[in-house]
Amino acid sequence: MKRFYRLMNAQFSEMIIGVLLLCAGLIAASWLLVSYRIKDYNIYAVHERFEDIYNASGMPIVFLLCLLGVIALFIKSFYSAYWGSKSIYTLLTLPVKREILYLSKLCSFAISMLMLLCAQLVGFIMAYCYMELKVASYSEGQFDMTNGLFLAFIRSDLMRLLWPYDFVNILSTVSIFIVIIAGVYYIVICERSQRRWGVILMVIVSWLINIVVNIRLDTIFNYDSLKIILYSATLLVISAACVWHSIVLIKKGAIA
Repeated sequence: MKRFYRLMNAQFSEMIIGVLLLCAGLIAASWLLVSYRIKDYNIYAVHERFEDIYNASGMPIVFLLCLLGVIALFIKSFYSAYWGSKSIYTLLTLPVKREILYLSKLCSFAISMLMLLCAQLVGFIMAYCYMELKVASYSEGQFDMTNGLFLAFIRSDLMRLLWPYDFVNILSTVSIFIVIIAGVYYIVICERSQRRWGVILMVIVSWLINIVVNIRLDTIFNYDSLKIILYSATLLVISAACVWHSIVLIKKGAIA
């Protein structure tokens, strides 16, 4: 386990600064964009729900860009082993199992994604608190809402996708993020080992994720728990297949 932790720390250290910057930027953007959206609020203004303000401010797009940024940092970290001194050969000759080499990189990617999710949550809460304080400064309690933050969580499409509150949707969110993490890693491993089907598989995965997201957002007409469970199970199976085949390719030294 010590070797695993050392490898994971080494892999994560290559991404940590970029990930922290993205997380800080996401939190700052939450406050800045929401504050700009409500800059003209006063006691006579029409007060929108916070989740509508959050969506209209462009934060879902900002989160997506930050997510792509984390993926880009991971890909850069992976390919950096092939640049300059080509440390990939050193990594493959380390006295550790190839599975540990693979899992250390995978876990560093997963931690980066979790950090971004936590940053999004912190930004959402901070933006809500800022709006609440601004409204309270002139309304004298006239616009106060009991459990307003909780209701904003439930009614926000983005928050329901990222931070669900029931088993079926939690399973769905977990399966989506696992398949993204395992799938992106599988794509770059396939590229290095001259296997082209990784991209085709990820096109299929993207199509499945799009279906699941549409089902989850359409809670009135199209929501189906059984379909979500089946699609989530499919994504988890695909993730397991990506992990298994990635380890097989690394064991063969096909990525060198």
